[in-house]
Amino acid sequence: MLKKNILFVSFDKEYISTIEYKFASFVKEKAEVSFITDKITFSSFMMMPKRVDVLIIPYGTVIEHPEAFSNTKIYYLMDEEREGSGAEYIYKFYSVKSIVERIDQSLIVDANGPGSKGTKLIGVFSASGGSGTTITALTIAKKLKNKGKRVMYISTTPHQDFSYYIEGVGEQDVAFSYQCSINIKNALKIIVPEIRIKGFDYLPPFKNLPVSYKVGFNAYAEIIDYLKGLNIYDHIVVELSPEAQTEKMMFMQRCDKLLAVTTQDKIAVNKLKTFIGSMPDLGKQVVILCNRYRKNNKDYLTEAEYFRKYEISEYIEEYEQPLDLETVERSTLFDVTMLYVE
Repeated sequence: MLKKNILFVSFDKEYISTIEYKFASFVKEKAEVSFITDKITFSSFMMMPKRVDVLIIPYGTVIEHPEAFSNTKIYYLMDEEREGSGAEYIYKFYSVKSIVERIDQSLIVDANGPGSKGTKLIGVFSASGGSGTTITALTIAKKLKNKGKRVMYISTTPHQDFSYYIEGVGEQDVAFSYQCSINIKNALKIIVPEIRIKGFDYLPPFKNLPVSYKVGFNAYAEIIDYLKGLNIYDHIVVELSPEAQTEKMMFMQRCDKLLAVTTQDKIAVNKLKTFIGSMPDLGKQVVILCNRYRKNNKDYLTEAEYFRKYEISEYIEEYEQPLDLETVERSTLFDVTMLYVE
């Protein structure tokens, strides 16, 4: 069987760098995939086109000689998702698997996608407070759910107040909280009724601070491992606190992806460097998100030589008012980050 020839054109080099490997991993031996990221190369190709079965080009691109592509399936890559768009339009921030399926579902070598068997753990953390880990973790959970994923969100922070983002967030039952403090195995037997749904599933906060129940990170780790073992979720998004703990560090090493949220200021960047430097085994699962970004302020994150070996997914600008879940859900904020973590 002849391989399909796919040409993917986008002048957003950062975007292509995030999807290139995943795209090739999905189609493997079933297609030859080429990427063009500069306009000169694309113009040269359009003047002397080669055989292409599938052509993906930026929305608005004018094809001067359409007869040369009479046997080519053409898709237009859109920066914004629009309801009712035809099959020939592809929203660029769909998951890579969704994009490949839209082109030709038979190209998917592994229906589950590379490395996606079982429940994936996504850890969201910051080395300093005030970076926006809560809204980041909740947004990741919400946008994964919007893509058809089964998602659980769990906060392991000392102050579990996310009522600003989820109306009527509720609180854990007294009996469950009590069992968490004395016998986590018994707590796991009654955990299912505690799970609430707000688009995605989440575990509500304790009525009082977790420390008042003598609940440490080990209890959370057992809860997460239990839910992961049920294999009913595609992703469990775990919000982590900045305190360095042995149990937490061991858990972070087991995460499929770690999203490190930071601001651009010198103190936050130095704290993140120290935190990540204390765990040299984290490797490629770390992705950095710069939140509350201000263009007129010095960007210590970009200047730091240490962080050049890590992927920086996105810069989220500072807003006059605190972001809420509804606002980010309707926006393209965090969409690039989604490509890294899903």
